[in-house]
Amino acid sequence: MSHIRSGMSIAIGGFIGQGDPLTLIDYLKTMDVGDLTIYENDAGFRERGTVELVRQGKVRKIVASHVGTTPYIGQAMNEGKVEVEVVPQGTLAERLRCGGAGIAAFLTPTGVGTAYGETRENVELDGRTYLLEKAIKCDVALVRAHMGDTWGNLIYRGTSRNFNVPAAMCADYVIAEVENLYVLGELDPNAIHTPGIFVDAVVRANIDYCVLREETYNNG
Repeated sequence: MSHIRSGMSIAIGGFIGQGDPLTLIDYLKTMDVGDLTIYENDAGFRERGTVELVRQGKVRKIVASHVGTTPYIGQAMNEGKVEVEVVPQGTLAERLRCGGAGIAAFLTPTGVGTAYGETRENVELDGRTYLLEKAIKCDVALVRAHMGDTWGNLIYRGTSRNFNVPAAMCADYVIAEVENLYVLGELDPNAIHTPGIFVDAVVRANIDYCVLREETYNNG
């Protein structure tokens, strides 16, 4: 976490509470950093996740596909406390993936003819209009895996795979919190979702928090 500095861009994995790296976010809350730009699917779930960083004034901008699960984000945006850019979900995931794959940009028909489409360059190709979407590269990524080994090979569970995979690809430095940690060789290599080559640091996740049926429970 010492790699995180004020003004950096951070990709955060998770999908509406599933696979959110809350252990790492809790630590980030204690750090003296600010002016952060956050890329993720949402801004957390209820009052957990990135919304906590926004309340602390650490976040300058959020780029997400949905922030409705955290009503405070809308309030903070209207009060000028944080900038919010909403991007179609599939487009955002692909921009993150392209950032890790070395693809500078891609064309998509999603958003053509909308207010969102007016913010992008429109390209005509074979008689059809597309939006030019640029790849996202981040300074740091925070992800959470259900299983992982000490070399950073990660396996996600269920919908948590959606944004953790591209988030881990697009950043210069990747920190993974892991619920169940194994030594190298104990995990089936064919089951790995994020190869260890992408991961720079591994920590044990706090498993006291989980989200089930849209309610927050404490496992203890």
